[in-house]
Amino acid sequence: METIHLKTVDPVSQSLLQSAATRGLDLNWERYEKLQPPDGFLRVGLSCPYGCMQGPCRIDPFGRGAELGICGLDRDRMVAALLLRLCLSGVLEALNDLPDSEGYRVPSWPESLEAVASQTLGALGGKELEIQEAFQSAASLHRPGETAKALIRRSLRLSMLTLVLQNGHETALPKKEKILCKAGYGLLTGDGPLIGICGQPSAESLAELIKEAAAFKPAVGLVSLGDWISKDSGYLPIACTSGEAELILSSGRISLVLGGTTIDPCVPAICEKLKIPVILTAETPEPMQILRSAVESHNSHAKTNVFEDIPPVHDSGIVISAKELATEVKNDKATGLVLIGGADTPQQSLGWIATEVAPALGGEGYQVAAWGDAALWMVKRGLAHEEIEKPVHLLHPRQVALDTMAAVSAAETSKSLRGICYTGLNRCQDFAAALGLASLGARVCVASPLPLWGSKKVRDCLAAFFAERGGVFTHYDHPADANEILQWFREKENRHGV
Repeated sequence: METIHLKTVDPVSQSLLQSAATRGLDLNWERYEKLQPPDGFLRVGLSCPYGCMQGPCRIDPFGRGAELGICGLDRDRMVAALLLRLCLSGVLEALNDLPDSEGYRVPSWPESLEAVASQTLGALGGKELEIQEAFQSAASLHRPGETAKALIRRSLRLSMLTLVLQNGHETALPKKEKILCKAGYGLLTGDGPLIGICGQPSAESLAELIKEAAAFKPAVGLVSLGDWISKDSGYLPIACTSGEAELILSSGRISLVLGGTTIDPCVPAICEKLKIPVILTAETPEPMQILRSAVESHNSHAKTNVFEDIPPVHDSGIVISAKELATEVKNDKATGLVLIGGADTPQQSLGWIATEVAPALGGEGYQVAAWGDAALWMVKRGLAHEEIEKPVHLLHPRQVALDTMAAVSAAETSKSLRGICYTGLNRCQDFAAALGLASLGARVCVASPLPLWGSKKVRDCLAAFFAERGGVFTHYDHPADANEILQWFREKENRHGV
C-alpha cells in the first residue's frame, strides 16, 4: 500500500483502501494492476475490429511482424475501422438514452450552431444526418471495403450524430432558483440504514421508493453511488464518485444496493462477498420490500468507524443551465470559460486533475464549469460552494459541452470557450461527443489514452480536418497528469497529440 496516494487524492478514501486491503478485498485498483500491461495491439488500435470471424488479425506496431491482416487490411484502415466502431457504439448509446417519445429522428441543432454544423457536415459529404447512417456503418464493419479516409469521414459523421442526439434530450433543469448538488462522505456519518443507488435504475421505480421512504419508520436514507440521478426539483444526494463506489461498499455503511441495467459487474460481486443485498429495478420489486430488506441488513452488519471524524455535513454546489453559465461569463470579468468533466479512471489518481487544474485556472481568471465525476471531486473539495469568491459551476449531465457552446455563441460574448477537457472516458458516447465538438471548432482534450497511435495517417487526417474547422483534438499515448492538462489549457498553440 506504499502507493496509496497514487490511487486517490482523498484522505478518507485512502483510509478505506487500507481497511479493504487489511480485509483482503480486491477493488478496482487491484484489478487494474493485475491487468497490466494492457494489450498493446488494442491500445494503439491495431487489433482488427471487423466482424469477418476469420481473425482477429493484429498488426505489429513496430514493423517486425505482421503488416497486413488475412484479407490484406493495412494499419491505417485497421485503426480507422476501430475509430468507426467506437463512434458507432457512441451513437447507439445516445439512441438508447433518448426518451421513448423522441423515436428515431434526428433533433435539430441549437440555433446558434446551425451554420457551423452545416459547414462541418458539408465537409463530410454534404447531406443531412440520418439515423440510418448508424445501421449503414454497422453493415460496413462486416468486411473491409472502404479507404481509411472514408472510414474516418463516416466516424466523424457519427460523432456529429451523437452530439445532436444528445441535444434531443429534455435538458431543462427543474424550475427552482437554486438547484443544489449535495455530495461527499459527510452523507454517510449517520447511524441509520442507507440504500445505495447505482446503474441508473428506472425513474418510476425510484420515484415510488422515494415516496415510500419519506414515511417509513425507522428512517432509511437514499444516496447515489456516483450517478447524477434526478429527484424532484434537484438530485439525489451523491455519496461518492463512480470510482469510489466499491470503497463505500467495503465500509459497511451501505445496507442495500438498488441497481439499474447499467450497474457494473463489480458492484454485485463485492456486495455478495460483504453480504449486502442487491436488488435490480428490472426485477420490479415492491418499495416496502426494499425498505424492509435495508433495515434488516443494517441491523445484521457491523459498521465501520472510518467516518466518525467527518463532520455530519456534506459539501454542495449549485447546478446551473448552460444559458445561465453563458450569461455569467458575459457579465463577469472572467478571462474565458473552461469546461472540465468526465469519469473516474484507475489510470490516474482519482480526483487529481479535477482538484488541481480547476483552482489553478480559476486563480488565473478563468470561469470553470464541470460535469460528471470531475464535478463531484470539485464539490468534495469545496471548490463549488457558493460562498467562495469564484465557485466552480456545475452543469447538468445532459447540458454539457454542446449546450454550453451554443449558449456562449448565442450570448455573443467576446470571452471564448478556452477548452474542454475530458479527465477520463467511461462510455463510447463521450468519446464520439468529444470528436464531434472538435469538428464544430472547439478545443478538446482527452486525458485518457486513445487507440489511435497505430496510424500516423489517421491521426494526421483527423488533426487536419479539425484544424480546417478551427478545432483541436489533443490526446495522449499515456494517462496525462494534472500538470500536462494545465499546460494544455495555458498553451497558445493547438496540438492534436503528443
